[in-house]
Amino acid sequence: MKRELLDIEKENKNKIYKVSNLAKTQIMIGHTSRNFNDYLKSIEIRNNGKYKRIPHYIISELGEVKELVNPKYTSEFFGDKSIDGKLISVLLENNGWLTHKKQTNRLCDWLGNIYKGEVFEKKWRNKFFWSTYSDKQLNNLNSLLENLFNDFKIERKMVGHNVRVKGVENFKGIVSRSNYSEFFTDLSPAFNFDKIKEII
Repeated sequence: MKRELLDIEKENKNKIYKVSNLAKTQIMIGHTSRNFNDYLKSIEIRNNGKYKRIPHYIISELGEVKELVNPKYTSEFFGDKSIDGKLISVLLENNGWLTHKKQTNRLCDWLGNIYKGEVFEKKWRNKFFWSTYSDKQLNNLNSLLENLFNDFKIERKMVGHNVRVKGVENFKGIVSRSNYSEFFTDLSPAFNFDKIKEII
């Protein structure tokens, strides 16, 4: 896996990312919906290695912060040029929503993998069970946000919840991907927004 991580870093450096003509005004936080290494592997092999919807940062459950794309560049992460140009994207390692596996009566993720971690229960967007975010992730997320605030002069504001917000594309500060559409389930109800508010 170490070799694979080195390969993806090399591949990303060879991709052509453009410096945004727009000021970076928004930080979007989401999650990977799978484990850290599987997510890195998936973006390495997707579209024959030419996948460009890559987040700027990913933070593992253990708190490792990995830069995949320099934040001064525009990634095609969200898939809308008018949004991607002013966006810095941060994903947290997290399995997202969980469901019962009938054969074993155990919880599994959307890929069918049995989930063994802590579970947060709340009905939201037709789902009931959610994997949790770790304290190490949140602590290092705060540190990363602090750096991004200072480096890019992004406003210290946050939507502060995971519900869709009309006109959120014009908001300056921190948003979650689920603020853009009911289709997204990140950040999930398991996320502690109060932890982020400590640095706002």
